[in-house]
Amino acid sequence: MTPDQIQKLHSVLAAILSLPVTEITDDLSPDTQPAWDSVTHLSLVMAVEEAFNVSFTPEETLDMTSVKLIRLLLEEKGI
Repeated sequence: MTPDQIQKLHSVLAAILSLPVTEITDDLSPDTQPAWDSVTHLSLVMAVEEAFNVSFTPEETLDMTSVKLIRLLLEEKGI
């Protein structure tokens, strides 16, 4: 991903999680952020799909357990 695409991802995640963009790091996950619950996770997945015009399989959705893993999934899809 380009730096602009990473910034776009961080902006999307920050908006969904109601966090400053500066707090979005590769290590951010449901384990480290209480706001990232199951309902928020679905919103996050849909927002990332819309922002990057991609679709995730149910298995991929379950694998999206950190910012780093979301970024890697997007890279696998050619983003």
